[in-house]
Amino acid sequence: MDAARYTVAMRLAVLCLLAAAAFAQPPAAPEVKAGGVALTLPAPADDFVEAGDRLRTTFFELMVPSANRLLAAYVPSAALTGSQPKAGFDVYAMVQVPRQAEYGELTADAFVEVKQSVGSAMGNFGSDKVAPFEEELNLRLKAAGAKPLEIGRPEMLGAAFDKSDSVGYLMLIAVKSGDTTKKMVGGLAALRLKQRLVFAYFYRPYESEDSVLSAKKSLESWTGALLARNQ
Repeated sequence: MDAARYTVAMRLAVLCLLAAAAFAQPPAAPEVKAGGVALTLPAPADDFVEAGDRLRTTFFELMVPSANRLLAAYVPSAALTGSQPKAGFDVYAMVQVPRQAEYGELTADAFVEVKQSVGSAMGNFGSDKVAPFEEELNLRLKAAGAKPLEIGRPEMLGAAFDKSDSVGYLMLIAVKSGDTTKKMVGGLAALRLKQRLVFAYFYRPYESEDSVLSAKKSLESWTGALLARNQ
């Protein structure tokens, strides 16, 4: 091989190595704005990815109450392999912001009151709280041509953690579609990110008590990462 061809071959090899290294890196955490403030929202774990615009708008936004605005949605990267993503997801996570409070400055003292309010709401989360959301959700599903869902009364599992800028709760939820009922572990965290109130949700199937412990660990670790990236 002459010198010119050797040089071209070496350059191509270097480019291939650089491309492989780039694809091996985990995807960058999405940056979004809440109340005019830029937030960086890392995924719950390294094997999760942000769902992307199409899936976020056609699937995940259907599950967001009208009082909130969806900032990002995440699924395990394995769930998006193949030419078409799955119609539903066993494990997923979302970050939302309450519309009415989106532009409000959330001080440390105000967040203490938010935590008290969230704790009170979680302690009285009965069927009367689920029914309006179920009705809203099924109207959206009907418009999208999807089957309706029945959401059972959540079984509250109490606080998962309580820290200065975050608080998390766990619950068990039974969701029925047709003749199929799936029991899920749901995690909700309220966070104070750059003076903004943000909600993080994490869901996974319930199989045993280990499922609850896993969801607790995932939610607490994720909220810690969200806070760390938005100092």
